[in-house]
Amino acid sequence: MKKLFLLIVFIGLSLYSCRKDSPVASSGVQLRFSADTVFLDTVFTTIGSSTYNLRVFNPSEDKVILDRVYINNPAGFYSMNVNGTAGNDLKDVEILGKDSIHIFVEVKHNKKPTSLNFIAEDEIIFENKGTTQSVKLITTVRDAYFHFPDKFVVVSGSPIPYSIIARENIDTTWPNDKPHVVYGYGVVDENATLNISGGTEIYFHQNSGMWIFEGATLKIAENAISGIGDSVVFAGDRLEPFYEDVPGQWGGVLGGIFIQGNSGNHIINNTVIKNATTALRLDSNVNSLTTLTNSYILNSSRVGIYGGFGNLKAENVVVANAGVHLLYAFGGSYDFTNCTFANYWQGSTRSGGGVTLSNYLELVDENNTTYRLVRDLNQADFSNCIVVGNNQEELSILNDNSGVLNYFLQYSMIDVFDDPADRLYDVNDPNHFQNIFLNNTPGFVDASRNIYMLDTVSQATDQGTTIKQTPIDIIGYPRLDGQPDLGAFERKF
Repeated sequence: MKKLFLLIVFIGLSLYSCRKDSPVASSGVQLRFSADTVFLDTVFTTIGSSTYNLRVFNPSEDKVILDRVYINNPAGFYSMNVNGTAGNDLKDVEILGKDSIHIFVEVKHNKKPTSLNFIAEDEIIFENKGTTQSVKLITTVRDAYFHFPDKFVVVSGSPIPYSIIARENIDTTWPNDKPHVVYGYGVVDENATLNISGGTEIYFHQNSGMWIFEGATLKIAENAISGIGDSVVFAGDRLEPFYEDVPGQWGGVLGGIFIQGNSGNHIINNTVIKNATTALRLDSNVNSLTTLTNSYILNSSRVGIYGGFGNLKAENVVVANAGVHLLYAFGGSYDFTNCTFANYWQGSTRSGGGVTLSNYLELVDENNTTYRLVRDLNQADFSNCIVVGNNQEELSILNDNSGVLNYFLQYSMIDVFDDPADRLYDVNDPNHFQNIFLNNTPGFVDASRNIYMLDTVSQATDQGTTIKQTPIDIIGYPRLDGQPDLGAFERKF
């Protein structure tokens, strides 16, 4: 064994010596590059990009020692790292014969904008014994309104940084001429109103969100009409295509949009809320109404809508793909008309239904004893809705007999266990279910891309009721044939 080890070491040293002693090219070598132009993804002015990997190949048998590798404007928007060495101007960079090196390029975090939206251009230059080559760098840079925290509060032992984005007793309207980027929690103070106009883009840094204090009011795209293309967008602040549908990018310990306590009547209209932890959280505000219309809640790593004794009326809403629940209604009042709940989550195993209705929550006290907190579920109505997913059962109903549990589903498609013995509820009980379609095919155009329009084989077509319907669908298409479709979309053909 000792002889074998010595032989391996000898061979390794011999190979190393051969590479080390390989001749150095005496004249310039034409290098090859993995790209002649590096297009880095769109970024905000103070947020860096993902790192782009540029490979530089030496096609010759000889080792190349580059006299200089540098970014043309070293004080510009870009920074680089060459084979583990950081710097925008490096000398004597070696590339072994028939080998390559890696250059990692990213956009700097701290550059100031030159205009609202502009193209940042530069180049990496390679000087090699009289031979000069270059690779272009191009990035779209967007300016934004930045909301940075200047205070913090401790909640349940966790410090939460925040800033006041709408001050007490003042109506504030956010302009939509450029995006808003929020760090920490943006707080709408007591008795304040925040108006967000149609077409506004709002991006949140990691662990950030919006906090609506008790007594405050939130109005999003209040007068916008569905289908005219002026949606308000809530998303994470990474704009690279890789992050387009990545769940859990924003939303801290309080969730994404956290509406706390009783206050004014909130309006969320024509809105896309995507890639949060818990997207919308309603906490102890059963005496004030949140109206959610013509909106999408997508790709939540935990919960799409969490109602903790909340009060919500929703029409033409798509809630899709959540790691735990699309809707968790723990006490309160909820009314859904022409809504689509579709949970085809792929990130982990889910237990329980995509839609869960409960009048109790199990908690653990400081003595590690489990107890139940009971809150009356006064109303949970679903009309012309779809509740489906990749679990065998997507509707869970949890009842504590000491509390109220009122729910009613009519003209709706739901996924349930095939065997009635496995269900905790009776789908034949007319007090809770009427005209229900069990385990049918919703026929979405492409659920894998969050496209929930109905295709030609959908079993949700013409199955709704006109007794309770929305006159137009989520994209403004009218429901005029007297037989509305289930879900947020009316099929056009």
